[in-house]
Amino acid sequence: MADLYQDVPTRDQIQLRAYELYVKRGGEDGRDVEDWLAAETQLRNQHSSSTGKFDRRGDSQQKPRTLAASSGSKNL
Repeated sequence: MADLYQDVPTRDQIQLRAYELYVKRGGEDGRDVEDWLAAETQLRNQHSSSTGKFDRRGDSQQKPRTLAASSGSKNL
């Protein structure tokens, strides 16, 4: 049960990333909610892609394996 919240970014992490987004676009006011949601999404995706885990929708964050074009063998 301890792993339940392991993939969820902390409030402090989201706050810092949202502030970075705010500064990056020149400190334009009025987009705090947009920055917060973007920061949360980016952090969740960053963590999911680094661990190769599934996100809450069940979509794999890993790239699908493809057939090798030159050798003619399958890389599955």
